[in-house]
Amino acid sequence: MPLTPADIRKKRFSTVRFRPGYHEDDVDALLDRVEETLSALNSGEFDGPLITAQEIEESRFRGTRLSSGYNEEEVDDFLDEIAAELRSRGLARKGDVPPPKAPASGPVTWTGPQPRVPAGPPPAERPAAPPPPPPRAGAHARAEPRGSMAPEHIRAKRFATTRLTTGYNEDEVDDFLDAAEATLDALIKKHPEGVLITASEVERVRFSTTRARPGYDPGQVDAFLDELAAEFRLYEGGEGS
Repeated sequence: MPLTPADIRKKRFSTVRFRPGYHEDDVDALLDRVEETLSALNSGEFDGPLITAQEIEESRFRGTRLSSGYNEEEVDDFLDEIAAELRSRGLARKGDVPPPKAPASGPVTWTGPQPRVPAGPPPAERPAAPPPPPPRAGAHARAEPRGSMAPEHIRAKRFATTRLTTGYNEDEVDDFLDAAEATLDALIKKHPEGVLITASEVERVRFSTTRARPGYDPGQVDAFLDELAAEFRLYEGGEGS
């Protein structure tokens, strides 16, 4: 399956100590560029230079030994996958420009030869379908694009904390969830002026990592952000309907 920005964001490597490893900040910085490139390829909007397979293959990281670092073999294997993905999407060498994004799937208008219309009287029209039954008492006549999450769920969410392993900066996560809570409240109340973040921004958000001090468990945070993005899309898909 093709790699997605979420695959890059959620990738985790084993850490090593007292033997050679790759400097974590160097690897994370490269993967940030890869995630941005895949997001740009998916959206078709290229605001800056895109990373190529050649740059992935030529990348070098500082080594670690006394401090912890990423397992070199795991990182190298994942970079091989990334390089193959970028090459398949037209980004093999520096200076390559990806092909235009294919139009979004949807109804296709046939522009080829039209079917022949047989001679003779036109076929009888299909009788109209009977009208739907009236809604039950107390039922909504029109379904709202509402999910199961409430702003209170975001405010009450708690994550396990980590220490001496990679975690997400707690203040950054808390600030982002405050904005998410306000956004969900605005979406439910149909106040578009109160929307602070979108589903796409939830999927692309990045947090600083911690190791020596406590941080939120990345796996738990990422899983909740996936739920949050799906919830926002329910409302965004219903806008204007």
